[in-house]
Amino acid sequence: MAEEKNKGLVLLDFWMCPFGQRCRIAPAEKGIPYEYSEQELLGARSDLLRSNPVHKKIPVLLHDGCPVCESLIMKYIFIKSVIII
Repeated sequence: MAEEKNKGLVLLDFWMCPFGQRCRIAPAEKGIPYEYSEQELLGARSDLLRSNPVHKKIPVLLHDGCPVCESLIMKYIFIKSVIII
């Protein structure tokens, strides 16, 4: 079998982004585990460009490799927490 990668939640973000800060607080409040991936905004951003190729903006939440971009993250985290509980 092929080995699966990108399991779980991964947040692509930059530490100073206020929108990303909201996306880091929400799963912490809901008790949802995630992996944080710091992105360089001026350098090579292969993960970010692959996940949000049109707008090239952060934050991006990857759930099992599928991207959820920008403002939809908060809604997605709320729905995911309701499903888990």
